[in-house]
Amino acid sequence: MLALIQPARPSVGSTAVTALLVVVLALALRVGWILFVPTKPVGDFAMYVESAAHLIKFGSFDSEYIFMPGYVFLLAVVQALGGGWLACKLVGAVAGSLAAGAVYGIARRLWESRAAALVAGMLCALWPAGVAVSSVTGTDMPAAALVSLGCYFLLRYLPTRPRLAAVLFGVFMGLATYIRAIALPLCALAVFCFRASGLGWKAALRNTAISCAVAALLLSPWALRNRLRYGETFIGDSHGGITTLMGANPNSDGHYSRSLNRIFHEVTGYTVLAEPHRETDRAALSMARPWLRFDPAFTLGLFVARAEQLLVHERALLYWPLFRAGVLPEPALGVARRWRSTIEPVVDAFWLATVAAALAGLGVALVRRRWLVLTLLPFMVVLAGMYIVIFADPRYRLPITLLLFPFAAGGLVWLAQTVRDVLRERRVSRAVRWEAGLSLGLIVATFVGAPTLAWASGKLREHHRWAVQICHVDGQARACSWRRTGPRDDDTPGVRGVWNGVGLAIPVAAPDRAKQMAAETELDLAPGDYAIEASLDLAPLDALTTISAGEFSVQVGAESNATVSLASVAQATRESSPLPLRIEAHHSGGKLLVRVRISIPPGQPSAALPGRLWVNEIAVALLPH
Repeated sequence: MLALIQPARPSVGSTAVTALLVVVLALALRVGWILFVPTKPVGDFAMYVESAAHLIKFGSFDSEYIFMPGYVFLLAVVQALGGGWLACKLVGAVAGSLAAGAVYGIARRLWESRAAALVAGMLCALWPAGVAVSSVTGTDMPAAALVSLGCYFLLRYLPTRPRLAAVLFGVFMGLATYIRAIALPLCALAVFCFRASGLGWKAALRNTAISCAVAALLLSPWALRNRLRYGETFIGDSHGGITTLMGANPNSDGHYSRSLNRIFHEVTGYTVLAEPHRETDRAALSMARPWLRFDPAFTLGLFVARAEQLLVHERALLYWPLFRAGVLPEPALGVARRWRSTIEPVVDAFWLATVAAALAGLGVALVRRRWLVLTLLPFMVVLAGMYIVIFADPRYRLPITLLLFPFAAGGLVWLAQTVRDVLRERRVSRAVRWEAGLSLGLIVATFVGAPTLAWASGKLREHHRWAVQICHVDGQARACSWRRTGPRDDDTPGVRGVWNGVGLAIPVAAPDRAKQMAAETELDLAPGDYAIEASLDLAPLDALTTISAGEFSVQVGAESNATVSLASVAQATRESSPLPLRIEAHHSGGKLLVRVRISIPPGQPSAALPGRLWVNEIAVALLPH
């Protein structure tokens, strides 16, 4: 059988021409998209455009800017030259087309094949979601392009000029860090490439240190600015803690919610984008850490859900360039919505086929011990790992996807050549059986294991769900963490939180036994006598008579207890006035346990009791002597 990928010895000129054609095709598709799909920047993407305008007018960033400056510098140059929204969107188109050229070069170097390089470049150029998301005025595509260009120059000069490879890689990683700070740790991963190229550990570590030093030197002006601005020397930005806090929010399964802004402000006194930036970021990180440790099982399920969000659903990339509110005007919005059911499956199919091909390429590289090919894996794993731990968004996968295309190209070329050789030789060699077996095993394991893992993580999060709310202790706001206690029936969901309250699902009645739902929180209090006040509410407001036989119990430590009929809560709800609750308790100091329990006796007339009981506006005050 012929070799996996035929070594090619084309002239430098022909290779450059092919790469240029790939770049031109990618640019034409992206510019065409921008011209024919009249999107406008909204949300964070409008913020970058506005920040660039502020930079041009005042010569500095606005007081609420807490991000890396590179992308705003790019937009500022465009705007200073007279460009508007259209010109700003072209930055993403140029970045996407350069990324296609970089992917072409990476695959050419890894597989030593023009066919694999062309397939990889074309995959990137024709990437449907990549074409669409290039029109978004965000940092993702430019940063991803710089990462891919850095990897290309690293691999390009490894065999002959490793020192130059180290310097160029450091330059591009530094530039990428100016746009997204998360690119900086990737500098250290160059050591795998140097080792795979045949260098010893000492030389590999020395060249990696050069890459890191070059990136740090390139970022030194930003570090100096931060020293003058904040009195601290650092080369990152001031929103890592805020991002981590958003990802740790149990009330929204790690997604952004406006209520989190209110919790954060009331508890810490800081506002997310307002001064002082460094103190705000540290306060956010200090709040996020105990949330991540509160229930390790829930956090594990949350990490798996982030992995699914980051890596699985390609159609999610269309949200920003097409389906987000305000992005498209009518009638373009109507056209996009009519075609949505057709566009999204095509986008998903392209992505899933790419993943399957990449897994095949990975299997072939493993069997054939193509170590240089495998050096791209640490980049993808580290990027995915950091986003999964901190905060995941589908558009953060762009650099991972770019590095995935060379694997997919290797898999597709191997498949084509294998089919051709098998048809020609009328037999399947042992080597092909090994390659096909491992590739198929990886594909089956991924496409069966990923949905199974996602399902298991959903059950894990629901089983261990907890909530956070603001409660006031002597007038001071605290973040109170509530967890479910007692028996955990499958038909009894967990607690839910909002900024000022916690909701307990009313259990489904059983004919032969009482059903309960209980949750608790702990308050660290000094010794004394305390009054605990709250208000009770029910939602939704239908079929409330079905809970007239149940009762709601609030227990404070082991020293006091209050029991309220759910019928009285229902009556108060009907009258649009939540039922107030007050309990007095003596506390000897330390952790005061506050437990809430709903009890439904057997034989309720309805099999599906409505909604949740909400415990709102919890306030704890020390009673005067």
